This record gives sequence, structure tokens and C-alpha cells, in this order.
Amino acid sequence: MAEDTIIYTINPSLKARLKGRLIAKKKTPFQEIVVFESPIFGKMMLIGQDDYFIVQFSLSDEKYYHETVAHPPLSLHPHPSRILIIGGGDGGVLREVLKHPVEKATIAELDQEVISISKEHFPSISNGAFSDPRVEIKIGDGRKFLEETQEKFDVVILDLTDPEGPSKLLFTKEFYELLKSRMNEGGVLSAQTSSYFEPQVLGRVNSALSQVFSNVASYATFVPSFMVLETYTLATDSQIEGIAKTLKERRIKPESSTSGQLESMVLNPHSFVRRTLSKEWLPSIDSNPVEVNSE
Repeated sequence: MAEDTIIYTINPSLKARLKGRLIAKKKTPFQEIVVFESPIFGKMMLIGQDDYFIVQFSLSDEKYYHETVAHPPLSLHPHPSRILIIGGGDGGVLREVLKHPVEKATIAELDQEVISISKEHFPSISNGAFSDPRVEIKIGDGRKFLEETQEKFDVVILDLTDPEGPSKLLFTKEFYELLKSRMNEGGVLSAQTSSYFEPQVLGRVNSALSQVFSNVASYATFVPSFMVLETYTLATDSQIEGIAKTLKERRIKPESSTSGQLESMVLNPHSFVRRTLSKEWLPSIDSNPVEVNSE
């Protein structure tokens, strides 16, 4: 049986050729979604178009991303009752969110097909989370949802693709100000802030968030199928402490790292994070948003 091949982008100057089996390919109004099975990473979702695809997740290592972006913000809040996930249509972050004492979790996902394909081809990622009565799904633009809703949230997780095209406006100071206006007192934000190859995203987002929230912390972890160090940023007006203690009290045991390691990632960040943030960065703003492949 002939092997299929897909080439995915790690950076414009660095691409990976992956051999395996093409399972499905779906063109949506926003992107193409590919389901691919690799002998190295197992079943994977990639998104993009034409010859530009990036890995969304693989079954072999998705917890390295989903646990790392979800548990720190939820553990920083003493009563994370109402949660908003912008993006996150694969259901992995939602699965982790529902391990905490949550009353309602809302997903604002742009592309319905991400949810549909995840349910069909990757049911273990959400592990039934989409059927949980605490979950509400809103299909549409995340910024527009925030502009129109009157709801307030305790924790917001931005599980977004990297900033390019229209998504750039989900990485700006004005967006974070809007987001903060929809958060309850003591609210916590978590965002993925791109990778080792895009330090300007980490730097400019951290700078923007620092103008909106009192306390900001960035951290990183390696995700094998991404083939790169991935960064994340927390923002809150509360103290950033007690992650491991809270996870233990809630009897939540991450699988990609220990609770102590997860806390250490945040409080003692990777040298790349420290080195990047030692420089001065212009904040990402609507009139000059940060973008991948640009600086």
C-alpha cells in the first residue's frame, strides 16, 4: 500500500515532510482541515491551505499542549465557575477545564467543522466533553462574541491559531481590554503565544497584556509534533501562585508533567522566555498587530 505524504510548516524556512496515511481532508469557508495518521505521532489534525499546513495536535502528545494552557489559569482562580474558551474546537482544552469545579464552560469557535471533524475522528480528545450539560458552544468570531455578550467569566483561555490574517486582532491590547471588561474580579487569562521561531508574538503580546493586567507571566513547553518550543502567557490582577497546591486539592493529576513541574514552568520559565522578555517590545495594538513570519 502506497504511503501518503504531507508537508507541514514549522517556520517559513523550516518544513517537515511526514509520511503516513491521509484519512480525511475537508475544505471549509476558513481553511482546509486534514486528518493524517503518522507512524511517529499517531493520528493528527493539521490546518491550513494550499501548501501551508500546521499541526493542530497529535494523539501522541496533545496533553503537552492542552494541559499546559488550561491548568495554570484554572488553578490560579479559587472558584473558576464560568469559563470561556475562544477557539478550542478540538475539545482538548474543554476536557481539561471540566476537571475543575466549573458551572459553565462556553466555547466560541469560528469554524464548526473543527468541532465536527474532532468528534468524528478524534473522540478521545474531548472524551465526551461536548455532551456535558455545563457546555455551551457558540459558532462565530470570538471578538464579536465578546463585543455582544453581557456574560462575565472567571477564566478565559485563548486557544487560538497563530496571529495571521483576521486572527491578528485577537492578539492586541484593545482585544485584551475588551476581554478584561467581560471578566469577573480576580479573573485569569491564558493565551498561547506562538513558538521559539516567533519571539515577537511572545514579546509583543506580553507587552500588551502588561498594560492591561497587573501580573503577567509567560512560560514554555516542548510539544514533539510541533517540533518546537511552544509558549503561553497568563494575565491577571491577582497573584500568580499556588498552582500545584490547587491541583492537589482538586485531585487533578496532569499526565504530561507533575503538578510541581507545571508550577515550576510558570514561576521559573524557560531561558528562551526570559531572554525574549529581557528585550523591549512594542505592544501589539489594533493599528499595528503582531503577526507571525513578520519580524
